[in-house]
Amino acid sequence: MKTPAYLILRFISFILVALGLALLSFSSTTLISNDGITPQNTVIMLSLGLLFLLIGTIGPVRVIYKGAQLPIEIKHAILVQAVVLPLSGIVLVLTGIVDTPIYGVWAVFIVGILSLLSALAGFYPLSKKLPDTFYIGEMLSIMKSAGVSGNKEDSLADQAFTRWTHGREGVLVGSKAPDGMVITMNDVKVALSSFFGDKPLVLNFGSYSCPHHRKRMGELQTLMKMWKNNGVDFLTVYTAEAHTEDGWKLVDQYISDVEYTNENDFCFSYAKNIYDRKKMAAWLIDKKHFEMPLVLDSMENSLLNAYNSWPIRLYIIHEAKVVYCGDQGPFGYEPAKVDMVLKEIMAQNV
Repeated sequence: MKTPAYLILRFISFILVALGLALLSFSSTTLISNDGITPQNTVIMLSLGLLFLLIGTIGPVRVIYKGAQLPIEIKHAILVQAVVLPLSGIVLVLTGIVDTPIYGVWAVFIVGILSLLSALAGFYPLSKKLPDTFYIGEMLSIMKSAGVSGNKEDSLADQAFTRWTHGREGVLVGSKAPDGMVITMNDVKVALSSFFGDKPLVLNFGSYSCPHHRKRMGELQTLMKMWKNNGVDFLTVYTAEAHTEDGWKLVDQYISDVEYTNENDFCFSYAKNIYDRKKMAAWLIDKKHFEMPLVLDSMENSLLNAYNSWPIRLYIIHEAKVVYCGDQGPFGYEPAKVDMVLKEIMAQNV
């Protein structure tokens, strides 16, 4: 499905906001007029309450309880629904049990508040994190492969996050930038610190098989062209793949890429040695016309671990210290924030 996911989420947010406001208006009007909820409406609310409890329990509550790891922004949105749906269900069910007209009015009021919470704290913030080129079909593919419809042990996402991350935090701003050996595309081993200096250095961690890395590459390269003549260096550290045939596979994730030919040409596995990693980096450079300087992380994944950069992450290093640590990818990967921080750094140095 080629519909941008953010549009769908904003439409859902709009419906929930409209519903919430309607419920708040109805309950306020009813309270002012001293009316109550009729028995017929009580039966409807009891039925809706049981439905909300069922959906909430087998959906978001189960996902949170089972603990399958997801991109943090998606999991936050699911967590909000895991609170909203059961609470709405409990409030509506109690309406049928208590069977007091005035209680039914307050139940409608509470559900209206929860509806607004679902939109403004759940769906809408997630929509703001998604790029225009991220489609609803891709989101559904991610959630399916993450095991949303199954258990933690069935989650490819959980297995990948467990393998490659040790928590979601990056290196704290103000900390000394971690060092380690990288390999150039000419097979020369050098220290990452050899790229540090008086100029700010934008460090881009990623791989070809991360769809968000590919989708936002244009933004990143535009950023580099804007800043390279203003005393800013850029470097990509090519790390472990995000989505592979033998890992967290995403179905049909390359179809929208201009270089796509057929599925057999896009079957990538985890690198078994540095030459496999170099081959994938060369593919990225060739297929995406990638102009940024690029080095390879070691097969020990020392920099991936040191910077907690899987699947993608952005940093700014200045005078060997971390001055910007981007949020965890995929949705925390935002080149626009790098631009803002660079402007602040340059303003301070004027």
